[in-house]
Amino acid sequence: MPWYTRWRTLVPFFALLITAPSYSQSGGASQSGAAAEQQSSSPQQETAVSPSTTVLRTTTRLVVVDVVTVDSKGEPVPDLKEDDFTILEDGKPQKISGFSFQHANGAARSPGTVHGTNVFTNTPQYKDASCLNVILLDTLNADLGGKVSAKDHLLKYLGSGPAIQPTALFALDTKLTMLSDFTTDSKLLMTVLEDFKPHTANRVMDVYTAASPFELKGSPTSERSQETTVQALETLARALSGYPGRKNLLWLSQAFPINFFPEIVHDDAMPHSGHGAPFPSTYGPGIAGNPNFKSGEPGDFMAAVMKVANQLMNAQVAVYPIDAAGLSKEQRLNSIGTMQAMAEQTGGRVFYNNNDLELGIRSSINDGSTYYTLTYYPSNKTWDGRFRKIAITTTRPGTSLRYRQGYYAIDPGMPATKKDSDKLARDFSQALTLDSPASTGVIFLAGVERPSESSKPVTVNFAIDPHTLGFERKDDGLQHIMVSCAVAAFSEKGSFVKEEVSNVTAAMKADEFEKMMKGQQFPCKRTINLKSGSYNLTLGVVDRNSRLIGTTTAWVKVP
Repeated sequence: MPWYTRWRTLVPFFALLITAPSYSQSGGASQSGAAAEQQSSSPQQETAVSPSTTVLRTTTRLVVVDVVTVDSKGEPVPDLKEDDFTILEDGKPQKISGFSFQHANGAARSPGTVHGTNVFTNTPQYKDASCLNVILLDTLNADLGGKVSAKDHLLKYLGSGPAIQPTALFALDTKLTMLSDFTTDSKLLMTVLEDFKPHTANRVMDVYTAASPFELKGSPTSERSQETTVQALETLARALSGYPGRKNLLWLSQAFPINFFPEIVHDDAMPHSGHGAPFPSTYGPGIAGNPNFKSGEPGDFMAAVMKVANQLMNAQVAVYPIDAAGLSKEQRLNSIGTMQAMAEQTGGRVFYNNNDLELGIRSSINDGSTYYTLTYYPSNKTWDGRFRKIAITTTRPGTSLRYRQGYYAIDPGMPATKKDSDKLARDFSQALTLDSPASTGVIFLAGVERPSESSKPVTVNFAIDPHTLGFERKDDGLQHIMVSCAVAAFSEKGSFVKEEVSNVTAAMKADEFEKMMKGQQFPCKRTINLKSGSYNLTLGVVDRNSRLIGTTTAWVKVP
């Protein structure tokens, strides 16, 4: 089943057209996703987000840490209590504000209430699952042998018919492509994988260089492939952000060009998997294995990499790098160090120097299905953008812990700059492309009204879950929000036709805000004029306060 047929009707489609006197909506049309940003340049929008406007923003942020806990035999430890854990941030004790034990046990697709074939949503289909798996087959950062090897081993594993938790399959080629949405059907995953044909050109290298494309003595990746990798991980973070619980990202690749984090020196060695002793990451966050990488120079991806790292951590994603190169005569210290840094600092595991890729795949999928979730509000309220180290200990002897090793202390209430706004416009435009996976940062339902006559437009009514919006209480005592909703139309063959964007601002009194949070939806409406024919649509919402995005797909036939 093509990914663009994914949609479900979940709840009765009431309150789509609720109104409040303080709502204001404007609309506009364009031929590109940049229209979302152009619309925000109206005087009304500028007033809503003016840097001179005093905004009472939150000065705290909740840090969520998933902790995989195993005994000396590698078995989960399921009977720990909150008092058995201690959290340190940069060496200072933190007060645990939330504690839970999660165990994946036959997760089922969330049931939905069918309302009609004209209602579409991006609500996560496994929103009650405590653990999800995402397999990323990376054919971009590999030569021909690496591509074939990774795909064959993955097919062999899926062909064994394993019982799996909900698993999605993506491919990173010239761009990120979702081959299958979350499913527990390993045969379906195998079928779509068999049909996948990489399009990237193969590099011409000798056998030693091919085993490690990013080794210092070999050929480094191009800036374009590095950028594509960063964008792919950012897209994955957007797609997974609305799913609660832990997500295990199995990254099958021949080389790993992205190092998310600065090197962390531990008092005790962190547990790791694979063969051989752990290697420290040679370089700080940025492009792994690049001795010429310097902040501020052209091609500097430092800011982008830090942002992706934070997005992945906020989405509770643990990275499991699986080296498709297998056994190699080359030491490949930089690549291995980067793999270990990604795994250890996100709470995953690493598998390298082993031709049995199936073992790595199987172990990664099974790992992380049993874990504890700890939350805390940092005592340090100075948001300076620096990386903060997290350390967790337990009173239970003989127990090993794996968890993400820190986060970047980015101000949760920092006003958007012009550069931020431009980046958000590009991200929203990319998320609205027909082959981009659904984003779940903002959750909504959308009713598509087919026109009765060819001269009338198609109308899309959005009902946005207000709990996924970032309302801001300003000094006027009102709750402010600014949302853009968009409809992009594509032909049946996938060619872009046009796009329409609407902006909605609201300043809500306390009683209005409370009423909405108790069951109403936040409305947005967009119309689009289309000629007679059948169209695929992408529907999107972007919250300009939180800069989170939600998208889904739909279709319509115009008489």
